Amino acid sequence: MHRSMCARLVVCLVALCCADAQAQQPAAKPAPAQQVPAPELKPLPDVPEPVAGDAIYAPLAVGNGPESVKTKLDSYLVVTFGPRAVVSPMLSAGIRMARPNYNYPNDWHQGMQGFARQYGSAYGTKAAYETGRFAVGALLHEDFRYRAAQSTGFAARLGHAMGFAFVDSSDSGHARLAVANLAGAAAGGFVPNAWLPDGFNDWQHGGERMGEKMGGIMIQNVTREFAPEIFKFFHSAGLPFPRLPVPEWWTKDIPVARP
Repeated sequence: MHRSMCARLVVCLVALCCADAQAQQPAAKPAPAQQVPAPELKPLPDVPEPVAGDAIYAPLAVGNGPESVKTKLDSYLVVTFGPRAVVSPMLSAGIRMARPNYNYPNDWHQGMQGFARQYGSAYGTKAAYETGRFAVGALLHEDFRYRAAQSTGFAARLGHAMGFAFVDSSDSGHARLAVANLAGAAAGGFVPNAWLPDGFNDWQHGGERMGEKMGGIMIQNVTREFAPEIFKFFHSAGLPFPRLPVPEWWTKDIPVARP
């Protein structure tokens, strides 16, 4: 029994010595918590600034200064005779060839002759529209470049954008009837009567084409008004910007289009 007690005592002493030695050791520092890297925030995209000949967004007035006649003329030349103006009618002609109007004569929708007629008609219509708009705008000192709404409500902004097709601004900054828009739309609607086939060269069809031109102006104004929200939505959804990948000569900035 004595030996058993001595053995137990030795075991207890050894255990106490080990515990004391362990207590004297500095406590181990807890492992640092693993830091999760913050997600990288991509910068919001810049809304494209207006350039002459932009097929999607309406020309935008930058600043409050008047647009000189030279600036109007430079923009008109780019829009009407620049490379984009020459290429854009090809799309319209291609669509009309793919979905032909069989009420037109055969030489309007068959072969290269049909494509040439459709292309010439599309380009002539665009040139008439731009010429009428520029000429009246320069003569009456009218500034038809789009000016964004001052309000923030959706309905108010939408109404402003659509109404700006009919009431724009003078060079001095006062609201006025958009005579240049109406003149350009009328030219784009009725001038094609000179070359379109019979049955489509009357006043009724000219008025319909004029209405389509005014509708196009409204669509351009609406897309320009809501361009910041459109681009932010596409950016947040990880979608590509709503612009086609086109060559540099199409997208490069053209300073003459600005005031």
